[in-house]
Amino acid sequence: MKRAIELKEQKVNEISEILKSSSSFIIFEYKGLDAGDTTALRKNMFSNDTKMLVLKNNITNRSLEKINVKDFGELVGPNAIAYSKTEQIAPLKLVNDLLKSNDFIKIKGSVIDGTFYDAESTMKIATLPSREGMYSMFLSCLTSPIRSFLYGLKAISEKK
Repeated sequence: MKRAIELKEQKVNEISEILKSSSSFIIFEYKGLDAGDTTALRKNMFSNDTKMLVLKNNITNRSLEKINVKDFGELVGPNAIAYSKTEQIAPLKLVNDLLKSNDFIKIKGSVIDGTFYDAESTMKIATLPSREGMYSMFLSCLTSPIRSFLYGLKAISEKK
């Protein structure tokens, strides 16, 4: 019995270290998800440097408590954690994409850089473009006046 408690405590420490060192994680209820969708989700996560954990709620609750994240409350039901150590929005986007085809999935919330976001805020963040997409949009805004000026000069030179 004492050995089982030690193993659980070791697992809680391991999970809390993973969550603390990750740049973001999302907790969602996967009840009703079939094996094919789960496998596809894991493949997408692997290609996006994201991982998924399915744990007992007791271990998840104790791990969240250990890293001082109490905003999720007491988790009930079959929950999974998707996390990434490098990409902040990738786990949220992957779960959001899964939610589009499986409306029974419920997002409990997410933590990005130590800040808790509820389900609604998580969905808004998940719909944001990626960092590279934002950079290209910003660059397009910067080059638009120059491009318009150059097109104007070209039109004048062609007219004469």
